[in-house]
Amino acid sequence: MKIIKYQPRENPIPELLTFVREKYGDKKNFDFFFSDFQKAYSFCVENPNINFIPFSILEDKQLVAHIALIIDKRLPRGKAFLGFFEINQRLPLFEIWEKLREEARKMGISRLLGPVNGSIWHQYRCIKGTDDSEYFKSEPMSESYYYKLLTQMKPVSEVSYYSASREKFDKVMRVIETGFKKLATAGFEIKEVRKVSYEQLGTIAEISRIVFSNTGWGYTELTDKEFLQLYSSDKLELHLNKLYLLFKDQQIVGYCGTSKENERTLILKTICILPKYQGLGLGNAIAYKVHLDAQKEGFKKVIYALIREENQVKNFPKDDTVIFRRYAAFEFKI
Repeated sequence: MKIIKYQPRENPIPELLTFVREKYGDKKNFDFFFSDFQKAYSFCVENPNINFIPFSILEDKQLVAHIALIIDKRLPRGKAFLGFFEINQRLPLFEIWEKLREEARKMGISRLLGPVNGSIWHQYRCIKGTDDSEYFKSEPMSESYYYKLLTQMKPVSEVSYYSASREKFDKVMRVIETGFKKLATAGFEIKEVRKVSYEQLGTIAEISRIVFSNTGWGYTELTDKEFLQLYSSDKLELHLNKLYLLFKDQQIVGYCGTSKENERTLILKTICILPKYQGLGLGNAIAYKVHLDAQKEGFKKVIYALIREENQVKNFPKDDTVIFRRYAAFEFKI
């Protein structure tokens, strides 16, 4: 086995693309994942805030594993990401891990966060547990044995996520309807848009920075340029079913996006509300509107995508949801 630190180019090396395609190419929504994978790689190469150090692992001149050190200067001192992690099941991780640790220590890194591709703003988590459900659009693809391999490296902490679904909306809508009915009297309004203006996108970026800066684990603040790279109006409109904007006195104070998996299934993304307006039932009000529209438009299933385990929405029932995938991200002391 030969471990090579290579000089990255704007696009992933062909061997890595072939490796990823061989692993996941037969999965549903692979093209969506593959496109995001390549964009995340280019983001790391082109970003002046990132020192990107990838390694390819070869056997008989064939790529059999890949890993990268992603040093973002906006992380706390001594921390970096590990990402673009792929490995064949029969290979031990230890030798590859030692090479990554050696490089990280030379760069003054003592903690590694991951696996993520690029940053926490990009698609990627390690799958911790799964049923036989197919991958939905925008979901990370990962080998199920990666979780076991990475836990063998003795992480000091683990952040858990899950995706769940619901096929009957009546119960949840009865519980969360009260918040929706109080919206107008409290001075709030929800508007649906399918096209996002530049000004609205700028406001969404600022709300995201304010809300997610409190999440702690691996947070890096994107510049406006970086945010537009990841969430431009064209990209949003390509994948967006609807964007729900929450207004207070004509100002956007929260948002939520949905995308269409197919004619039967709707994907609900993060509900994001400015901290000063949290705890008022506004998240439930947005969720009610999403489910109401889903019913009207004939959707039979809603997927709640990539929810952080400790995120608890007040009075939002979960007993009739099915958790079909669990994910993890780690912190390693090296």
